[in-house]
Amino acid sequence: MSEFRFSPRPNRAQEIPWVAWSPDAFERAEREGRPILLSISAVWCHWCHVMDETTYSDDAVIAAVREHFVPVRVDNDERPDINARYNMGGWPTTAFLAADGTTLTGATYLPPDRMEHVLREVATWYAKHRTEIPALAQARPTASAVQGPAEADDFAGERIVTAIASTFDQEYGGFGDAPKFPQPELLETLLAYAQANDDDRLRRMVVRTLLAMARGGMYDRVEGGFFRYSTTRDWSIPHFEKMAEDHAGLIRALALLLERAPHAELRETLTSAVGYVMTVLRDARTGFFGGSQDADEAYYGLPLDDRRAREAPYVDRTLYTDRNAALAGALALASATLDDDACADAALLVLDGMAASMRDVDGLLYHVRRTGREPSIRGLLADHCAYLRALLDAHEVSGEARFLERAEAIASLVIERFGAEHGGFYDRADVEAPLGRLALPDRPIVENALLAESFLRLEELRAQSGDRAVAERALAVYASSSLRMGSFAAAYARALLRLRSSGVCVRIVGTPAQGAELRRVARRLPSPFVAIRTIAVQRAYELELPAEPAPRAYVCSGRACGAPVESAADLRASYDALAHERLPIPTSPKTGEHAPGDERHPPAR
Repeated sequence: MSEFRFSPRPNRAQEIPWVAWSPDAFERAEREGRPILLSISAVWCHWCHVMDETTYSDDAVIAAVREHFVPVRVDNDERPDINARYNMGGWPTTAFLAADGTTLTGATYLPPDRMEHVLREVATWYAKHRTEIPALAQARPTASAVQGPAEADDFAGERIVTAIASTFDQEYGGFGDAPKFPQPELLETLLAYAQANDDDRLRRMVVRTLLAMARGGMYDRVEGGFFRYSTTRDWSIPHFEKMAEDHAGLIRALALLLERAPHAELRETLTSAVGYVMTVLRDARTGFFGGSQDADEAYYGLPLDDRRAREAPYVDRTLYTDRNAALAGALALASATLDDDACADAALLVLDGMAASMRDVDGLLYHVRRTGREPSIRGLLADHCAYLRALLDAHEVSGEARFLERAEAIASLVIERFGAEHGGFYDRADVEAPLGRLALPDRPIVENALLAESFLRLEELRAQSGDRAVAERALAVYASSSLRMGSFAAAYARALLRLRSSGVCVRIVGTPAQGAELRRVARRLPSPFVAIRTIAVQRAYELELPAEPAPRAYVCSGRACGAPVESAADLRASYDALAHERLPIPTSPKTGEHAPGDERHPPAR
């Protein structure tokens, strides 16, 4: 079986002698005096397939690559850390590197004639100037350079949300112009601010956007599932891939919305999206989820009966840890919203399976496992970030102690293996040679914000101030830069809101089964940030709670808890009493001010 994946349609790309990203590839480039042709592709990527079928199937291109380059092929889904440092604005990425990994030039899709011209130019230039490259590289600024923490802006979250809200498309929903992406982290952040400030305007933006996607071309109303993004402002013409990561985010956003704001049509959309994930992306044999389903515009334009007569688009059955964890967390939340036990069972099965088969001897997670192969590529922050979040979701929904115990272990591992000296977390652990730009430290804002939020949840669940300190240090890293990041800072704004909120935890003493109804009620309390812990009677002493009677719930802030309650009405009354005693979340005096920032949208992939 080839290490590389090419277009499923006829092509000659495999005639190029591709090699993997490895020390051998870089050593060969140095030894032979050749530049590296780095192709970053993806199994779901339409234009990657086109490039295989055209450019990399062209006689002149094949000959030029063979003669002048060391061709390195990287799968974006398998190596997001390489993609983060070398992507040229989309997929495919066609990058030309010096033997030390310095970027010379690059593009996305290049047709055969243009590619042949670029290959000649790069090869000629490199032969003349390669000895000058180290000095040129040293003079360049490094976008990934790590900075220390800065003084926090008390209202940075509100400014970020105000800037995002100012780009809302009043006519079609969504944010900005075409192309339009789902941006589920943005939607989740708006929901949190809407709930915290009783802001129905933000809530309506989320509902309008989700409805527009569900009713437009972004949603497959025949077989279910969201397409990856819309090429048009009105959501009418999608790019037809279906991605596990998008479904994880959108199922999560829908579940959180419907938990407190029932909506019949969006409930149908959530049910349908969950059905797609469970029947198409889920492998019934292993219980894990595949990463994507290919685009096929002709297929998706057919009615159901005609689709049944054709082979469905290819599903990538590769197990990606971050995507499986994200789906597990989202399905756990959806199970609570939809009262769907099968959905919950599937979520917990994934997390148990990952604990059993996707960790190395030190506990670090592997990132990928292709069908029939051993897991590989370990030490990526995104996997540990998604896994920690999902474990917390699973404990809060199921009450099972093993998920919280694993969350505590993975949180300690994240600090140990990814922690940066001045706060925050690097995107990769030191487990392999840092070739090329991998040597540049990078602390991605999204994963750091999500980790900060998870540490704040842990602080509420465990009542340990050390967790909060970790979150504060991570968030301080972006205090001077977040306002320039536009919608990319959405998760950061949500973490800031949670940091400034008085943490509330509903602690339930009893078995998971005994606490089921109390957990259900706790999930519907007014605050967007209610942590829920279920603790066995024999361990209640750890939180200074009485073991009997049980089951009982305690509404707590830190280690201070209200009186024990056993009914839904009493739980709400206890929460209201505690909320009355706490200070309100401060609101920016500049609400409506348009914060400075780059209102970028995710690049077309």
